[in-house]
Amino acid sequence: MISRRQFVIGVLGVPLFGAMISLGQALRLEDRPRLLSIMGASSLMGYVKASLPQWERQHDFVRVALSPGGSYAGLKAVASGHIDLALSDIEPPPGYIAVPLRRFRLGRIAIVIVAYPGVGVKGLQRDQVRALFAGTIANWREVGGQNLSVIPVSRPLSSGARQVLSSRLMKGTEFSSQAIIQLSNGAVAKTVRGSPGAVGYVEAVMPLSQILVMDLGQYHYCPANPHSWPLYAEPSIYVREDAQPLAYNLAEYLSHGSQKSRFGIYSGPGEGGAVDENR
Repeated sequence: MISRRQFVIGVLGVPLFGAMISLGQALRLEDRPRLLSIMGASSLMGYVKASLPQWERQHDFVRVALSPGGSYAGLKAVASGHIDLALSDIEPPPGYIAVPLRRFRLGRIAIVIVAYPGVGVKGLQRDQVRALFAGTIANWREVGGQNLSVIPVSRPLSSGARQVLSSRLMKGTEFSSQAIIQLSNGAVAKTVRGSPGAVGYVEAVMPLSQILVMDLGQYHYCPANPHSWPLYAEPSIYVREDAQPLAYNLAEYLSHGSQKSRFGIYSGPGEGGAVDENR
């Protein structure tokens, strides 16, 4: 039989034991790394990936998951609460986002027209670029080059770089339905480099070796002086206004990062600070 003393100890011990289990579980949860997630423009992946280790060292038990997907996908994911920070080359189009976001500007990234080195010309006018991407110019001979068929290479609709080209260069002209679609700057550069007659566009976030960077009218792209180049994206980081403080801290850190110039991000108006976005 159970004595009265054993009964009392048992009755008192059950909640105490339960409390100890709850405390232990809470401590184990506290020991688990907290996770932040970032998604968006592939052009910013190199910079963010290089910057994260130092931030993580300053924030124990915090780890950051990084994935591409394109500017539009990143904006949609942060608005729905599926990720903490979105990387975007473009501002959210009117009506695309229904919740208030905070924008942290990074600066600018040049977008350059690139071609296979053997096409026979070093520069193009804007109307010629439009015709090449649209497919209405089918051979490089038509712009003074070699007898090579034109192979346009573009980015998917989710790409911020494509949106910049569409609005600032194509001016309503559609890209050819025969264009090769590649998901990243690196894939575009590789395709153009290895395909005689190919022409594409990339954000200048990497060395552009063994590929022809076209002059655009009177403009010549110089990595040492990108401010004079007329085509550029204006990348930013977006977080929800109700985001956790850690997300704001990381966005602020990245917006002022010292490694931006290594990855083709140069200063522009309003760089390195939060801006209220009410979309």
